[in-house]
Amino acid sequence: MLLVVLAGIAPTAALDNLTADPARIEEMTRDLCTFERALGSEERTAAAAYIATAMEERGLSVSTGRFSYSNCYFDPPLALSSNIIGVREGASDRIVVISAHYDTAVPETPGADDNAAGVATMLEVARILNATPLNRTVYFIAFGGEETGLEGSRRWLADNPDLHDRIVAAINLDCIASGDRLLATTLPQHRWILDVLPPCIEETPARLLDAARGDEHAFRAAGIPTIRLYERDSYAIIHTADDRPERLNYTLAAECAEIVAGTVVGLDAGGDGPGIDLSVENGTVIFTTLNDAPIEVIVDGTSLGVLPSGSVTLPKGPHVVQAVTYGPTGAKAVATVMGEGVEIVPPTVSGSAVTIPWGGKTEPGEDPPIHLTFAAVPLSYRLDRPEEVARVDGYFDGILIRDLEEDQAVIPVPGPHSFTVVAYGPDGSVLGVDRTDFSISSYGMVELDGGILQVDETGGATCLASAQTYTRTYTPSERYLIVVGCDYRDTADAFLRAAEFRVDGPGGQKCERRFFDVPVLNDSRREEIGFWLEPEGPGTYHWTISCSEGDGRAAETGSLVLS
Repeated sequence: MLLVVLAGIAPTAALDNLTADPARIEEMTRDLCTFERALGSEERTAAAAYIATAMEERGLSVSTGRFSYSNCYFDPPLALSSNIIGVREGASDRIVVISAHYDTAVPETPGADDNAAGVATMLEVARILNATPLNRTVYFIAFGGEETGLEGSRRWLADNPDLHDRIVAAINLDCIASGDRLLATTLPQHRWILDVLPPCIEETPARLLDAARGDEHAFRAAGIPTIRLYERDSYAIIHTADDRPERLNYTLAAECAEIVAGTVVGLDAGGDGPGIDLSVENGTVIFTTLNDAPIEVIVDGTSLGVLPSGSVTLPKGPHVVQAVTYGPTGAKAVATVMGEGVEIVPPTVSGSAVTIPWGGKTEPGEDPPIHLTFAAVPLSYRLDRPEEVARVDGYFDGILIRDLEEDQAVIPVPGPHSFTVVAYGPDGSVLGVDRTDFSISSYGMVELDGGILQVDETGGATCLASAQTYTRTYTPSERYLIVVGCDYRDTADAFLRAAEFRVDGPGGQKCERRFFDVPVLNDSRREEIGFWLEPEGPGTYHWTISCSEGDGRAAETGSLVLS
């Protein structure tokens, strides 16, 4: 991933009329901080209404998307929230998304920099663009549920799959009003967005697994070019009572608004993406394009990042290969071919010349020990004796990547994956081999609240179960994670008894937990159980959740209706 430091940037001559007002941003930030916006707060509805009214005042067409989500670690475990969407229609159906989350992580914290100022800055962008004719349609979205797992952005993307291919770029604002400099971060696959920004001062790399996780991750998982603007000066105060409006730098926030407005204008020109010639020859991916534009290579849905022609060889079997590139204003070009791979056998793990600094190894048939929820993963390695290494190759799920650069960013499809790295000496001998296995979950998939189960021993064992029915449009290859919250309240000693929680899904799938009541000790706990649902097509899919202790029992059925 790339970080770009932006400091003291004045808009270019073409943007002279796009002047943001720090006082307006401060006023809206202070107003939003008067609302309690943490999970479960009734005032979040008032905050959402405030944002919707502000969008209407700026000439946007406003709608809201309410959603529910569950996590038994939260109180209450089942929560409702809303996304507020304001649309500025352009002359074309191509879209630029500008987003900022409005919820807070902790009750009784103002959440000024995280992220009332981000929302206020987004609204200021809408105001200063109001009189500027645009070809692109602009979506201004205030997301809810960011602090509890990017719930709002993930739900909006899941509910609007028809918009994905129309989105030119997404710009996320999160913590943008402390200190005196802004950072811009994007994936190398989408490096072209940085060229649309006003002039930058410095670029520095950042490791993907250490990156701050905002709503941009949901867009990355959907394969949408995304950039985040933020700063790090507030990290010591976010999620605390010290994140107050009076601590912020509203001049910096105004600069951020001007940068975003300028980027929208920069993205507004039309045009086509560069043409691509793509082929697979003896298992190796070959491509050419005009002006040597950077090419993102995608194999069977996994983005391997920006790579040179001839550097990727496919393992044996049929594969779908795509080459993607972008024009200077985001015009996208895609070439697709079917290709046959060749026999590839990665070397076995040996030596210590090269190591992968994260992950773990599994034996055949075992589940990967590392489960990641990052949209993008770095193919990281460390060389013990770099002076002896002439070349490093990587194998991602058996796909050979020659001359692998350290921390190459890939965007894997959900599921299990493997990464092998090989260090070669000048004579071609293998100096060392390392491997890691991991699984990608959550991002890129749809997580559904499968229900809540509760066993409460107050006044005897009381068992409760609740579930609901979802209606959605069937999307091929979409997977659902059905999550059920289990709440065991050990308020009495029930010697030699256990509270049992269970979910039974389609095709004989099941998951269960049993909590034993140890006398004297408080064994109360909250956990989650669930299963993966991979629909074969339209239809109705049911699951049954149940809990019991002693003579008490409760059960309920949840459903997913796909049309």
